[in-house]
Amino acid sequence: MGYNEFYENVNIICEKVRNLIDERKDILIISSSSCDGIISASILISSIWKSGGKASTRFENNLTLESIDQLKKEDHEFYLFTDIGTGFTELFNRLFSKNWAIFDHKKLSFSEVTIDDNNAVLNPWKYDIDGRNEISSGGISYFVAKNLDKKFSDLSSLAIISALGDSQDVGDKKSLIGLNKEILDFSEKNGVIRTDIDLLLSFNESLPIHESIANTFVPYLPGLTCDVTKCLELLKKTNIPLKKNGRWRTIADTMQEEKFLIIETIKEFLSTKINGNFEKIETILIGYNYFLPTEQYGSPVYEARRFSDLLNSCALSKKTGLGTSICLGERSGALREAITDEQEFKNSSHKLVSKILKEKWRFSDKGSHVIINADGIIESDYVGYLTRLLTSYYQYNNNKIIIMKTAIDEDNSKYLLGSFHENIDVEQMAKELSDKIDGIKITFSNRDGQMIINPFQEDSLMSIILKQFKIPP
Repeated sequence: MGYNEFYENVNIICEKVRNLIDERKDILIISSSSCDGIISASILISSIWKSGGKASTRFENNLTLESIDQLKKEDHEFYLFTDIGTGFTELFNRLFSKNWAIFDHKKLSFSEVTIDDNNAVLNPWKYDIDGRNEISSGGISYFVAKNLDKKFSDLSSLAIISALGDSQDVGDKKSLIGLNKEILDFSEKNGVIRTDIDLLLSFNESLPIHESIANTFVPYLPGLTCDVTKCLELLKKTNIPLKKNGRWRTIADTMQEEKFLIIETIKEFLSTKINGNFEKIETILIGYNYFLPTEQYGSPVYEARRFSDLLNSCALSKKTGLGTSICLGERSGALREAITDEQEFKNSSHKLVSKILKEKWRFSDKGSHVIINADGIIESDYVGYLTRLLTSYYQYNNNKIIIMKTAIDEDNSKYLLGSFHENIDVEQMAKELSDKIDGIKITFSNRDGQMIINPFQEDSLMSIILKQFKIPP
C-alpha cells in the first residue's frame, strides 16, 4: 500500500462527487471547527459550486450520537464529512447507506478499514501514509478538487495553510514532507506559494523588528509576546540599526549576523524568565516561511502561517463562517472583522497565559511532564489553544509533555494532552482509557488528545497516560 493506492481512492471518490454534482444532489459538508476543517470545507464547497453542484456546510466541535441522528433526520441526499467522522464508519453505513464519505487524516482502526466496503473513507492511514505528518484534511480535499477539474489547482495554497495550521511542518527547518511536499512543489512551480528560510517571527516582511517579535505567539516568548515596548528596549541594546532612511527595518531587511544577534538577545532575555535549555533555540526560531504572492503585501493572509492563525482564531471564536468567507476570497468586511477579532482573541489569550505562568500553584512539574490546573480561568473550548501556546513555551525545556485540566461543571473536567510523541499508540490509549474509566469521553486529534471525566477519576487517567508515555508514576 502507498501513494498509488491513495491516488486510486481519490479517483474513485472524485468520480462519485462528480456524479453528485451532475445530478444536482443535495450535499451537506460537515467539517470540524478548526483551521483544517474550515479549509477542507472551503475547498470542497468552492469546487462543487464552481462545477455547478449543490452543497452547504456545517461545522461541529465533535460528533455525538445525538448530532448524527439529527443529521439523518434532515434527510440530505449525501453527507460529506471532512476532518471529522473517523470512528463512525459502522454507524454511517447503517444510517446513510452508501450516501456518505469521510475525508480525514486522523488515525483510524483496522476494523474501520475492513468495513469500508464502498471506499467511502479517504484517509492516508489506510495506505500506510502518515496522516499525522504528511497530509492534512485540507490537503486531501485539495487532491479531490484538483482531480475534479485542473482549474482548481490554485487551491493548493489553502492545502499548505491547513498543513501549517495542523503543525505538520515537521521536516528539517520546519519544512513540509510527504504529500504536503508534493503540493508545495506544485504551488511553488506555479507561483502560488513562495518559500524562504528566515526567523519564524510574525510579519517578517512588513512589521518593524520589535513589533514582529511582540506579535509572535508560537513560539510563545514570555516577557516579549504582546510587549512592543520591551521588545524595542531589548533591541536597542544590540546596536542593530532599527531604521534605514527614516523607515523601520523588518526581519527581512536584516543581515545574517544581525539575525543571529536577535536570536542571542532573545535567548539571553528568556534565560532570565525560564529555567530551561536554550542551546538549540535556533531550531525553534529559524525555519521555512511560506508566502502567498497573489495576496496583498503585509496582509495577515500574505503569510501562510499567519493565515492559519487567523483561521484558528475564527474557529475558536465560533466564527467559522467568517473563516470560510475569507478562504473563498472575501477580502473586505470579513477580513477586517476577522483581524479585529483575532487581535482581541490574542490579547485575551496572552492575559490568560500570563496569569497561568504567574500563579505557580497551578503547575505540578514532574520532570518529564507538567500538569497545569486551569480551573476558573479558561473556558473548556479554549483549552486546546492555550495548551498549544504553553507547549511552545516548554519547547525551551526539552519538549515536556503538557497536561492541562479545566472544569466544565461540577461533575466533569476536561483534560488536554499536548505534545504527542511519535511512539504513542493513540488507539491503544483510547481503548485502555475507555475500558478502565467509566463514562469517559475521548477525542484524539493528530497533535493532542481531549478527555472529559469526573475529576475523581484523575488518578486512573494519569496512570494510563504515563504508562503510554513510558513515564514512571
